[in-house]
Amino acid sequence: MISKETIKKILSASCIEDVIGDFVELKKSGFNYRGLSPFSNEKTPSLIVSPTKKIWKDFSSGKGGNIITFLMEHEHFTYEESLRFLAKKYEIEMDHIDNNNHKEEEEYQKLYLIQDYAKRFFIYQLHSTKEGQKNGLSYFIQTRGFDIKIIQKFELGYAPISWKLLTINALKQGFQKRDIKRSGLTVFRKSNHFFDCFRQRVMFPIHNLSGRVIGFGGRNIDSISSTTTKYINSSESKIFQKSKILYGLFQAKKNILKENFCYLVEGYTDVISLHQSGIKNVVSSSGISLTVSQILLIKKFTKNIVLFYDGDRSGIKASLRGINMMLEQEINLRILFISNGEDPDLISKKYSFSQFRDFVAKNSYNFVSFKQKIYEKIHKDDPIKKSFLVKNILNSISKISNVIQKELYLQEASKVLNIRQKVLISELKKINKKNAQKPSTVQIKEDSRFFLKKNTLLLIEEELIQLILNHGNQIIKKKEHNTTILEEVLHVFKCCNFRFSLKKNQEIFDQICLQKKKTDLSQFLDKKNPKFYSLSKWDRKGIQVSYQKERINQYISDILLRYKSLYISKLIQKEILHYQKDMIKNKDRKAFLKKIMHLTDIKNELHKKLHRYV
Repeated sequence: MISKETIKKILSASCIEDVIGDFVELKKSGFNYRGLSPFSNEKTPSLIVSPTKKIWKDFSSGKGGNIITFLMEHEHFTYEESLRFLAKKYEIEMDHIDNNNHKEEEEYQKLYLIQDYAKRFFIYQLHSTKEGQKNGLSYFIQTRGFDIKIIQKFELGYAPISWKLLTINALKQGFQKRDIKRSGLTVFRKSNHFFDCFRQRVMFPIHNLSGRVIGFGGRNIDSISSTTTKYINSSESKIFQKSKILYGLFQAKKNILKENFCYLVEGYTDVISLHQSGIKNVVSSSGISLTVSQILLIKKFTKNIVLFYDGDRSGIKASLRGINMMLEQEINLRILFISNGEDPDLISKKYSFSQFRDFVAKNSYNFVSFKQKIYEKIHKDDPIKKSFLVKNILNSISKISNVIQKELYLQEASKVLNIRQKVLISELKKINKKNAQKPSTVQIKEDSRFFLKKNTLLLIEEELIQLILNHGNQIIKKKEHNTTILEEVLHVFKCCNFRFSLKKNQEIFDQICLQKKKTDLSQFLDKKNPKFYSLSKWDRKGIQVSYQKERINQYISDILLRYKSLYISKLIQKEILHYQKDMIKNKDRKAFLKKIMHLTDIKNELHKKLHRYV
């Protein structure tokens, strides 16, 4: 944990226009700075940065805050990662309260340093040695068609044929055997025997979100050897877990945010070829089977994915494996159907930028049409095979949690498959029953997500009560008239017909409303557990909350908006659960959808006021 003194030092040394200026081109405008929004495509600057107030506001997206919130929004850092980023930028030493955490941090830093050294070693070998130029550079330029700029952008390198050169050089630089072994770059045997893991391979450094190298992928270029594995990755370490990283995300994240969708491909060279062609919102699963962690990593930046795997049999299989996983994670998915077996690398070289966009528009499909096209290509018109296709599509539809989307996909399936919607709904009921009888990790995750929302609602209820207990009689200014915090909460609860979820909270609230006297409110504090209603320690999360008179209006407004939003979410969840229990009769479906849409509209309006995207 970083000490408070260090946090103060970092924040006081940080210059907001300097930091944001690293990501956005800013121009002076009076006392402030202006720039184009990094969160949307726009021609007129709507981003305002105030050096005097140390805040920023993006009017196109509604986002805003301080220097930390910018890094969290734009770079998707955690609070602590944001502080570390700033500390590194302004050369501030980090001290720690917890010695164990400090030691662990030192271990991480050693691994990062070794990976950085290996990257520079491989780059030197590629550009400055005869072996690297003859084998590696010629492969990248002549075989793959990469230019020098793209080679430098992705920091590509070459591992020489020598068994020990990297390790010997690393030891000379002062790195310890123990740390080199942990890095996954060297294998040590007994009696001081060791060898480099990567030999005679072109090297692809893999970066984390902040741009630090965490591992490598190496491709064999020895055409004579047929027994050597074509691609190998660094072994797992504390900083490198293959299932939790995406190749090219560091280079693509800004473009993914701007375009609000992401191409997902399979290989390193696919990513680089597409980048060179001008398609920069692309990442790769690095040749391993797609994982939920990787999908959630993309979801941090966008919910819209275009699956762009190879058009051969293995690529189609990989696409089919990924569909349900993405639907379960509420991804808006399109899949490219490439009938002639080409891959992204070839297609990026075949078409210009504008032609490529046209190609994607014409050949990308939702999962229903994609599966139908595969069926037509392989099985033509076999009724037995088609019945399997119908069940396969319905199984995918059953993974969708959004009721409106589920309904729309049922309509799409009915149209594409030429089967009555009644029949599909009946079959979907059976699939849902089977899925309910087989507990899966996905179902557990969905359940935990619901309970997490419920817990958040309870936390805000506790916040409201502690606010009333501490400041219930404080006057807040309204446009029409002045009121107190207690009266404002009471007004909102009466108008919206709200009741606290926890019985204990509702009883306390009822008694407070009867008393309406500040002197009597202290009796409702929990004496056995005084921390129960203590003020939230937001400063630990880097959020400063003030109860001063000039800020209390905004605070009470925000907390009530958050409560309304979560309350509406809970109502929507209840309606969905009720719907799923009795798969709605035909006459009730329209009324149900209308109610869900109405509640969703209310929720969207609340989120706009809270400056969130839905």
